[in-house]
Amino acid sequence: MRAIQWCHVVLLPAALALSLAVVSNAAAQSVSPYSITPSSFGDIRFTLDVTALPTIQGGSTVEIGCSVVYDELMFLKCGDGYRARYEITAILYDNRGKQVAGDSWMRSVDVETYGETNSRRDAARDVLRVDVKEGSYKLKVELSSLDSRRSGVVEKQIEVGMLADRFVALGTVQFDVEDRNLSPDTMRFVPNPSRRYEQESPIVRVQVSAYGDSGIAYTLELSVTTLDNRTQMTMRDSVVQTAWVTRHLRQFSVVDLEVGDYLLHVRALPSEGAETHIEARFRVLTSPRSWGEDFDKMIAQIGYVATRDEVSKLTSAAPDERDAAWNAFWKNRDPNPTTDGNEFKEQFLRRLGYANVRFTSLTEGWQTDMGRVFIQHGEPDDVDSVPSGASMHAWETWYYYGEHKKFTFVDRQGFGDYTLVEATRI
Repeated sequence: MRAIQWCHVVLLPAALALSLAVVSNAAAQSVSPYSITPSSFGDIRFTLDVTALPTIQGGSTVEIGCSVVYDELMFLKCGDGYRARYEITAILYDNRGKQVAGDSWMRSVDVETYGETNSRRDAARDVLRVDVKEGSYKLKVELSSLDSRRSGVVEKQIEVGMLADRFVALGTVQFDVEDRNLSPDTMRFVPNPSRRYEQESPIVRVQVSAYGDSGIAYTLELSVTTLDNRTQMTMRDSVVQTAWVTRHLRQFSVVDLEVGDYLLHVRALPSEGAETHIEARFRVLTSPRSWGEDFDKMIAQIGYVATRDEVSKLTSAAPDERDAAWNAFWKNRDPNPTTDGNEFKEQFLRRLGYANVRFTSLTEGWQTDMGRVFIQHGEPDDVDSVPSGASMHAWETWYYYGEHKKFTFVDRQGFGDYTLVEATRI
């Protein structure tokens, strides 16, 4: 893996610089860290990062990072290009359900070509701020198209506390991708709000701001875990806060990660006082660990979702024709050829990677009954799970209501290797 180093960039906006000396040792409002990046429900899918931050004047601000890929927006013809218009509304409610703060913002996105309107790699990112006092709140964020009735909503519980002296608060994480037009040693960031990485562009660059008094020493830790909390990599660095706002930059490679979803954890661990912890989700779309190393294995894996005729065409291709055969297979399966991605391929590789991470026991995850069902049908709508007892084995039942199916698995040996014992319609 490429060597990893921290860079520290001091940010001193004019408004902060003017009053920095006045509050260098003062306590300020801060924020508790918030967990997994939520996705919206509704017609428009978008992701949300939420962090409460201290201000240099002594108050606090809820910082909302909102990202939506272009394909989720409604674009209309505008001049020689296309334009999408949308509104973001953020409202904070107290424990009695009373609105205590809120605002709305109008946004627009302009692109030149129709193909860009269907992009799932390009995204609009907004960073919004709402001033708050110490307390517990429910945050509701709605993103609505101004040219259709489509909208999406995220609701999240947040806690805003006090920032004690000699304490550090962390802001939201911004994900970037390596600019292929520059050398690897050039520190240039290209925003990647979709948080998708792949074998062809494996370098994840992240930026996170730390807020606190100058001179505070702490350990800044970055780790990557699976969604079930298995650590994949950890990096630490001892740093000293150089100004009220210090931005930390870091990069790592995903080539050693399976395809699937991951959590990036960032922790500030001061020598005295409590730690601050924020999390954000990102996704690995393709990986040499999950796909492409063994032709026979690839055929066996794709056999879960391909027809006999499709498998026959792949297996009968000569070695020098296999790449073309695979490309033709993916192209024929692409549900929306007008986009720059292949949703079927991404879904298959994501499910395959998750199966290998989640269900591997005595055999690889994709070869287990749970792995096979997951690859074919995806995440179940509901799960009944019963642990083992004195006179019974552990078992799970997965429900797929849209398909009117359920699958029951039993762990007969007690080693977490669940066998499918029943597949029925419901």
